[in-house]
Amino acid sequence: MTRAARDAGSLQALDTGLWVSSLAELTGGTPRRAEQYLEQVRELRRAIGYDGEHVVNVAHLAWVDAPREQVLRAAAAARDVGFGGVEASALGALAVHDLAEGRYRDAYATLAPLVEDPFLQLTPLQVPDLVEAAVRSGRAPEARRHVERLEAVAAANGSPWARGTALRCRALLGTDDAASARYAESAQALDDAGAVVDAARSRLLQGELLRRRRRRAEARALLRSAQDVFEAAGATAFARRARAELTAAGAEPGDARAVRRSPLTPREETVARLAADGGTNAEIGATLFISAHTVDYHLRKVFHKLGVSSRRQLRARLAATAR
Repeated sequence: MTRAARDAGSLQALDTGLWVSSLAELTGGTPRRAEQYLEQVRELRRAIGYDGEHVVNVAHLAWVDAPREQVLRAAAAARDVGFGGVEASALGALAVHDLAEGRYRDAYATLAPLVEDPFLQLTPLQVPDLVEAAVRSGRAPEARRHVERLEAVAAANGSPWARGTALRCRALLGTDDAASARYAESAQALDDAGAVVDAARSRLLQGELLRRRRRRAEARALLRSAQDVFEAAGATAFARRARAELTAAGAEPGDARAVRRSPLTPREETVARLAADGGTNAEIGATLFISAHTVDYHLRKVFHKLGVSSRRQLRARLAATAR
């Protein structure tokens, strides 16, 4: 959509497409990439003379630890002006944050009405989160009904994301070796889908299961892997949970790694990703509504900060960071 809008010179459609891309990154993508799309919206609005500083994706605010009341107010404001999808996505993101912090009853209370009265194509994607909330809050019979629904969808569409989330949800219903194996299958399917945060969530749950079964060495390996992904992706609440689980699994204080923050600014991250995807300086400049000279300036800073000297090395570095 965004490529077609650029090719057609339709700035309004491009603005909408970039914002929707930011929202889509929160299901099957990463919060960090969602922020990069928001930065492109801001650049576009600045280029056409509008204030770009107040561009907001309310669901993204929930993912990055914005105060709950701020998210709820913004969601209500969106609903009041007719953007029901914005409200539904924001409430779903708050529920995911609750899941990450172990507030399962709160997550269930938010998700159950959304899923039972879905908003178009949006809230069906929240069914896997509802399953986790239901299982963890003592509602396994209800969770089974939704798991069967997810498995039917996965069988019908062949999507690796659908298969991966269905496997994770089925695993949540068990506590044995079969459940652990399903988590591993889930993570692999989600890796195949490029859904790095979702894959890390499956590894986190598998690590938690193995820790409870006193298989601590195996648990620590999975939890470290999940923690690394969450930190690189900007999924801060899940990163905190993975660190807490590592400590519970017997990791030494130095083993639970310090939070890694990207050395790049949001604009530098966006330029770096577009360059790694093969864009020329002129193409990147056209995408971000800045000059090719400015792109070159940002790329020189990116290369210096990341310690790379070519776009090929940059592509490899970003690919390694995303996993």
